[in-house]
Amino acid sequence: MKLRSGLTLLPLDEDTVVFSEETRCLVSLNPTASLVFRELQRGTPVSQLPHILASQGHVGVQEAQKWVAAALEALSSHGLMLDDRAPTALACSVPGPDPRWAAYRIAFMPPFQRADGLIEKRYRLLNTRALIRFAHPAQVRLVDAVLGHLATDGDFDPTVVIEIHALERDEGRHLRSNIYRNGEPIGSAARLSGLAPKVKAALWQTAINDYDFRFYVHAGVVGTGESCILLPAAAGSGKSSLTTALAHSGYRYFSDEVALINRLNFQVAPMPLAICAKSTGWELMARYYPNILELPVHIREDDKLVRYIPPPAGVTQESPASVSHIIFPRYDGAAETELIPITRSEALGRLMAECLAAREPLDQKNACALVEWISKIDCYSLIFSSLSQAVGLIKKVASP
Repeated sequence: MKLRSGLTLLPLDEDTVVFSEETRCLVSLNPTASLVFRELQRGTPVSQLPHILASQGHVGVQEAQKWVAAALEALSSHGLMLDDRAPTALACSVPGPDPRWAAYRIAFMPPFQRADGLIEKRYRLLNTRALIRFAHPAQVRLVDAVLGHLATDGDFDPTVVIEIHALERDEGRHLRSNIYRNGEPIGSAARLSGLAPKVKAALWQTAINDYDFRFYVHAGVVGTGESCILLPAAAGSGKSSLTTALAHSGYRYFSDEVALINRLNFQVAPMPLAICAKSTGWELMARYYPNILELPVHIREDDKLVRYIPPPAGVTQESPASVSHIIFPRYDGAAETELIPITRSEALGRLMAECLAAREPLDQKNACALVEWISKIDCYSLIFSSLSQAVGLIKKVASP
């Protein structure tokens, strides 16, 4: 077994990060994997690795064989070995819905024809200036329930035009909406309840792709004043509810799902989209937004019922900020609420797992800059069953 060529070792505190020029991948190594990696670089035969590991005095030869096998499998799974496996590179832009379903829906949409007499509204998000043209007042009402806090009365030359046509169905009981972006069909909503999530997605995908980000991370973000806290996590982790609780406890609101890390200075820009609350979280969210049950119910692409909560006035962050803390939240109703420090190398691996897109492929210079950036950030894992306790623990390490 041999390592790929073009591998660079980058120290990070007491650990090691490996960058592969060929696969454009960063991999964090624990001490065992690091030892195995260094010996392979020296040309040491695999058969000798368990004895070298055992000579360190931590385990016997038999146990060391298992450790070496696990390390080799980990190195291979991350594309560092000369085998057929290689990691998938990060996308350079934010994708839209599943292209197979999108193509199916668009195939049944009529070609775009600019309509007259539509209702026009303007919205700003990041550097994007959107003109949205509506065919029916009911479309305005539903979309503004999600995007209304981004609306502006100022006149501007739009960077994107979204036009929403209307077609009555079932003898006027339902309204189908066909959505076009810059004259191209991008989706259709059979009912009004499915319209706003599609328009929101069209706007934020456009805004993100027009922004000069280095990494797009799936994360909540709150501000502490001069700096901000990233809360990277997969869906269902309690990220949105935790972001909401923090915003109600003195932190500034950036976003409950998008962290855009700037390409030049690694600062994070506010992306103040409405907070998306799934039906399973409405009762919990009612503690912070008592009127949540009065908000319209929407149906997302995944068929989940959601309500969108606009950020409260005066809470939204206005300017980008540097990251001071990265906290990985996970809700577990049966667990004790704990905030546990983790190594920066572990945090780097977990952060990149939640990175959905990179503006440009990683090279050695960018990889070094990324490791240097995270070396100055305090990193934690948060398991919580109580939002109030979770907020209290975060305030102890990063006061608003």
